[in-house]
Amino acid sequence: MKMNRQRIVEKLLLPMDLALGAALELLRAGDAFDQASNATYWFLRAVLRTQFIVRNELEVEGVEHVPVEGGFILASNHQSWLDVQVLGSACPRRIYFVAKSEFRHWPVMRHLIDLSQSLFVQRGGDKRGLEAINSALERGKAVAIYPEGTIPGEEEITRREVDPSTGLLRGKTGAVRLAIESRVPIIPVGVSGTGRAFPPEIYPRLEILRLPASTPIRIRFGEPLDLSQYHEKELSHEHLRELTNDLMRRISALVDHRSNYAPIEVPIPPARRSANVAVLLLHGFTSSTDTVDGLIPYLKKEAIPFERPILRGHGTRYQDLRGVRSRDWYVDAERALIKLYTEGYRVIVVGLSMGGLVALDLAARHPEMIAGVITVAAALKFVDPMAGAAQLADKFVRYLPSPNSFVDPELAKRCTNYKKFPVDAFASLYRYSRRIAERLPDVHVPICVLQSKADQIVAPRSANIIYEKVSSPLRQIVWFEKSGHEMMQDCEAEAVFAEIVKFISSFRIQSESRNDEN
Repeated sequence: MKMNRQRIVEKLLLPMDLALGAALELLRAGDAFDQASNATYWFLRAVLRTQFIVRNELEVEGVEHVPVEGGFILASNHQSWLDVQVLGSACPRRIYFVAKSEFRHWPVMRHLIDLSQSLFVQRGGDKRGLEAINSALERGKAVAIYPEGTIPGEEEITRREVDPSTGLLRGKTGAVRLAIESRVPIIPVGVSGTGRAFPPEIYPRLEILRLPASTPIRIRFGEPLDLSQYHEKELSHEHLRELTNDLMRRISALVDHRSNYAPIEVPIPPARRSANVAVLLLHGFTSSTDTVDGLIPYLKKEAIPFERPILRGHGTRYQDLRGVRSRDWYVDAERALIKLYTEGYRVIVVGLSMGGLVALDLAARHPEMIAGVITVAAALKFVDPMAGAAQLADKFVRYLPSPNSFVDPELAKRCTNYKKFPVDAFASLYRYSRRIAERLPDVHVPICVLQSKADQIVAPRSANIIYEKVSSPLRQIVWFEKSGHEMMQDCEAEAVFAEIVKFISSFRIQSESRNDEN
C-alpha cells in the first residue's frame, strides 16, 4: 500500500508541536504573548529578508504604494508556501495573514500561525472570521489575502484551472467585499519566482523531494485600488465579480509568469483549431495493442481518423523483441505520423509508456506535423532502482518476467502483454528514456501529461519532470490516484479516455461548433 508521506511528516513533527504549544500557553499565562508575537515577527522578518536577498536575489518594487499608516488589504497571487514568508519580509508594515481553518489541525504550523496572530477563516462562509478581519482592518492593521483561495496545483485544484486571461485562478470576491465594508484600499501584489523555487509539488504534496531552489524572486506592490465610491452602495454579486476580475487583472500585470514553476504566456494562447485532426496512437514496451485500443471506440464516435501502428518486435511473441532497439520503434511511429500528415491532417500523438517517449521524440523532431502530444505514464523514470543495470544483466540473462502493471486483479486477467521481455531491448528503452529526458526542452507543442500516483513501473515523478522541463506554452498535467501502469485498461480507464478526448477536442473546429449548438 502506498504510504502517505504527508501523514508521516505530521507524525514526525508531533513532539515539536507539543513543545511549541506548551511554550505558547506559558506566554499567554504570563501575559507576554503579544510582546513575544511582535518580537518574533520582526526578528524572523529580518532573518528571512536577508536569506531571500542572499539566496534568491530578492527584488522589491513599488514599496511607495504601501500606506505608512491605517488599515489596508494586500491582495496577492499565490504560487508557493514561500509566498507568506517572502511577502512578510518585503512589506515595510507588519502583515496579518488570513489562513484557512484547516491549518488549525496541522502540527507545528497551527502554532506558528497562532504566534503570528494570523486570522483563521473557514471556507464556504465564516461570519465570525470575516468579522475578525473587518475588526483588524478598522484598527489600522495590514491584512494579506490571497484571492485565488489556494495555490494552483495544490489540493484538488489543478494548474489548468487558471483563467487564460490572467494566468491566475479565478479570484474570490472576499477581498473586494472586505475592502468596501471596512473602507480600506486594496494594494495588489505580484509575487514572481516562488513557484519555481518551491512549488506545491515539493510541499505539501511531497511528490518532488528536494529543498527550495535559489531561483530569483521578485515582489511588486501595485498602485492602491480605491473603492471609496462603493462605500455607501449595496453591490450585486455581478458587480462584485466585475470588481474582483479587475483586481485579478491588476495582480496578474505585476507577475512575471515566465518565472512560474511551468512558465506560461499571459494571456494563455488557445489551442490552434483545425477541421482536419487525426490521432497517432502508440502502445508501450511489451504491450499488446489491447493496452491502447480502448480509446478507438471514442475516436470513432467523434469521427477522428487515427493510426495505431504495431511497433517493431510487438504483436507476435516476446522472443521477437530481442535485438530490437529504440530507433526501430521511433521509425515505425514516424512512418505512421508522416502518413497522416501527408493526408492533410494535423496530428495529435497519444503515447502510452514507451509510446510516450516516442511521442515526445516525434514532437521534438517534427513540430510542424504535430498539433499536440498526450503522454500516458510515459516511461521517463522507473520505479525499480535496478532498471539501469539492464545492460550488465544482458550478459548473464536473456529474458526476465514482465512485472504486474494492474491494480485491479480482475482486469489484470485480461492482460495480453508479453509475459517476458528481452533484457537487451529493455536496456535500449532505458537509454532512450535518458536521451528523451535531456531533450524535453526541445518540445514546444501543446502537451497533456497523464500519470497515476499508483504506477508500479514508471515513477510518478516522471510526469512532473515532463511538465516542468518541456517548453510548451500550453501544458497540462492530470493525476490519477488508483490506476496501475496500464492506465488505459485498469480501474480508471474511462476517466483516462475522457481526459484524452477532452484534450483532442480542444484542437477541433467541429468540437467547437457542437459546443456552440448546445
